[in-house]
Amino acid sequence: MVNAVRTRGRPRKDEAPAPEDEVLQAALRAFATHGFGGVSIRTLNRELGVSHNLLHQRFGSKEAVWRASVDWGFGHLVAELLGSDDESGEPMARLHSFVRTFVHFSAQHPELLRVMNIEGVQSSDRLDYIADTFVEPIIDLFLPLRDALVERGEIRPVPPEVIFHMITSGGGSMFASRGLTTRLFTDAPLAPERAGEYADTFADLIINALRP
Repeated sequence: MVNAVRTRGRPRKDEAPAPEDEVLQAALRAFATHGFGGVSIRTLNRELGVSHNLLHQRFGSKEAVWRASVDWGFGHLVAELLGSDDESGEPMARLHSFVRTFVHFSAQHPELLRVMNIEGVQSSDRLDYIADTFVEPIIDLFLPLRDALVERGEIRPVPPEVIFHMITSGGGSMFASRGLTTRLFTDAPLAPERAGEYADTFADLIINALRP
């Protein structure tokens, strides 16, 4: 069910515990591929090459593994967005930087959009957790930026929910839907070294679309 993160040189179960980052990355990719109900802790343990009860010992339950992996993945995204924001800069430059940073990170971590596509289908405690902990704080931070740009006449009054989905779904879908992109356009656009170029292009596209 899960592609092992470590491809070679894996120690035996009794030689070394799996590093925390490796466990959480593998778990997040599993939940992003199969959904919460389709992931087995036993399978995760086996794919990581660790003791059959390591994850239960470390986290206690599948729900706790899911939450820890989400904290790990989305926490890095939020930190990246906050770290790249220059609050003293011009609003338009800040918006461009926000879009570029988000898209570049999403290109490197497509599992985040895949998780959102799964959990966003219907209301659940898991969706509430992601929204309350990670999504709404970022929206609350950048909504005043959007409002200021509208008031200054620098962008059109496009509803915030439209902008949100344009950036989040539109910016990451090429990488989250890797199979479709490869089927239609080959895998050349997905090359890691092109992620920065793609992020620049997408940010320019969004900003130009919002201008009056």
